[in-house]
Parts: sequence; C-alpha cells; structure tokens
Amino acid sequence: MNCSTRVLIGRCSHAGLLVIDDFVYNGAVARPERHSVDKLLDVSRDLALNHGARAVTVDRIVALSGAPKGSVYHRFSTVNDLLAAMWLRGVRRSQERFLEPLRGDGDPVDAAVAAGLAIHDFAREQPADARLLAAMRREDLVGEVTDAALSTALQQVNDQLHEAIVVLARRLYGRATADAVERTACAVIDIPQGVIRRHLVNGSAVPRGVRVQLAAAIRAALVG
Repeated sequence: MNCSTRVLIGRCSHAGLLVIDDFVYNGAVARPERHSVDKLLDVSRDLALNHGARAVTVDRIVALSGAPKGSVYHRFSTVNDLLAAMWLRGVRRSQERFLEPLRGDGDPVDAAVAAGLAIHDFAREQPADARLLAAMRREDLVGEVTDAALSTALQQVNDQLHEAIVVLARRLYGRATADAVERTACAVIDIPQGVIRRHLVNGSAVPRGVRVQLAAAIRAALVG
C-alpha cells in the first residue's frame, strides 16, 4: 500500500465523512437521550488508550458512563462494532480538518501546506482521538464488525481523501500521474504523520515549535 492510501493520523488507512448516526441508531429516528453516543464512544476511547482495546467491555462502559447496558446494546450489537464506530468518528474528525483547506480555489501550495498542518493541529487540539488513530488500524477492525453499514464504511474509508489528493496533485503539477499523487501524499500526509507520531505514541504533547518546522518541510517537499 503506497502513501497515497494511508490514514490521516493513523496507519495504513483513510477516512470518509459519513454520518455516524446512520449506523449507531440502527435506522431509528434520532431523539434526545440521556446517554449520548458520543459519551459512550468517549468512554470507550479512554479505556482503549489507557488499558488497550481488550479492556473495552460493555460492563466497563456501563460502569464509567452510567448508561444502562440496554442503551449500549441498542446502539451497538457487539463491542467490535462499537470500536469501529469509535475509530471512524476519530478519523472523520481528523479528515474534516485536513480537507477543509483543500476546498478553496487559492494557491495550491498554500492549500497543501495548510492541509498538512491540519494534521498537526488536530493532534494538538484533539490528542485523545489522535492517539487512538496512531494506535489502532482499520485492518484491526474491518474483519470483526457485524453491522453491514459499519463494514461498508470501513471499506470505503479511504475514498474521499484519496480523491482529494488526486485533485490536489493535478492542481500542483498539472497532471495527476502516479508519481505526482505519491509526491503529494507523502508531502501532506506522511511528513506530518511522521513528525507527530513519536509524540502521540509516547503520550506527550506535540511541541509548539514543531509547526513552523513542519510547514517548511511540507513546502520544500512540494516545490523542491
């Protein structure tokens, strides 16, 4: 798998921007609830980060969230489905930050640098989600889910980001050849991920001064 198909703030996968309620509510009409999906996913994420994915059990989620067990099972048939939804939520959040600068029609180099810096900014501002995506791979989840919509979301998780990289490569170099797409992805995804990953794995904050250095590195990789 080349770097044009790797995940944002994660390893070897990417994310689309589907709506999580499509599968966590099992098709029911959404309504105000005491125990939100986000709360359940937050608790599960913290358990996974602090104790490993195997520590995420329904009993522990219930104990920490205060939600009744039936509320958890109403949304997720299995813990594996819950873990997949948790991971997808984090990837979508990081993806949205990355894609936003690419939606304009300004200078493509500036847009590319801004997108790469969004990976850094997400890691600083949403460290729990960023750490989760650095630790957990799509491949760890895709064969374990039982919900069909979740399975489809995991399979298609790369599509929107890959399309954005192809478009950006065309804007930068005039053509979206394989080499151009690879160069673009390595500059705006692999370099930022490499810079922040060490800090995420160590559980430490990304230093503030890294941002300026990272911007210079991305720009050099694009135009050097």
